[in-house]
Amino acid sequence: MVEALAEARAEVSLERLGALIRRATELRSNFEALAGAIRAKYSSDARISSLVGNVIKALEPQEVSRDRLADISSRLESYVENLERSVKLLTEYAVLLDRLEEGLKRLEREGAELAAWSELLKAAAPHLAAEAAKLAAAAQRLLSQRLFEEGDLRRVVDEVELALREARSHARVCRTAYSNRVNELLSQASQVLKALRKAGGAVQLEEAGRVRALEDRLSGLVARLSEALQRPLEVKLDLAAARAELSQIEEEAAALVERALSGEGEVVAREVERLARSLEGRPLTLSLLLETLSRRTGIPMDALARQLVMLEKRGFLTVHVKLSV
Repeated sequence: MVEALAEARAEVSLERLGALIRRATELRSNFEALAGAIRAKYSSDARISSLVGNVIKALEPQEVSRDRLADISSRLESYVENLERSVKLLTEYAVLLDRLEEGLKRLEREGAELAAWSELLKAAAPHLAAEAAKLAAAAQRLLSQRLFEEGDLRRVVDEVELALREARSHARVCRTAYSNRVNELLSQASQVLKALRKAGGAVQLEEAGRVRALEDRLSGLVARLSEALQRPLEVKLDLAAARAELSQIEEEAAALVERALSGEGEVVAREVERLARSLEGRPLTLSLLLETLSRRTGIPMDALARQLVMLEKRGFLTVHVKLSV
């Protein structure tokens, strides 16, 4: 009876030991396969490969020594537990490494974009340009080899992803600021073009060519501004130079308009334009119009009426009349 019980216990122990050995072999194979795949995947990236080697070496459990096989069962249990923990941790590190690899690629692109924004906005928005340069430099530091030699993997991933979020956010701010400035210039160009077209119908024949030349220059500038609005970092339009060119065209257009009109005509046209903008489409009576313009210009109302008719005939303004009794 005692022999039978001892034999039963031996069979249970051997069965348990066999199960542990099979589990240990399976986990060891899983660990080695996963470690080999990770090594192969990142072997070409010097920044990550050294970190991978250190991680795998740290996670690899020690083998059971042959001279202590008397308590092999308990030691195998510990070994299996270590392997399970190592496989779990290595799987987590594999996910972190994928995030790190993707984050580094994106951060490299975003850093280059920020450097480009820094140059493009240096004159138009110095504070945004300075912040873009600062973030680009920070991104470059994160991309350096030293960080991966010294840093904990989770901390490195967190730092890279935080830098990426900050870079993207500031790049959007830079793009919006640049677009706003380009749209301001396009709006100003639209007003200048309107003035040129009015002048074109009123100038002397010898100056008609000058009007067309200014329109051509303005059209070219508008085309460059429109392209810069769509592809700012490819076009790299100097906004300060564009603003200076537009101001020059505007001054020459104003001079043409002034020469096309008499002294009073130019004054009346300017005040009518200001009044129209302030009214924003709201109507007013003819008497109130003449009184307002007379008060602003000092020109008598009868003379103002003649100027308004002259300006409308020459295309400088349009007066809509609605009669009611």
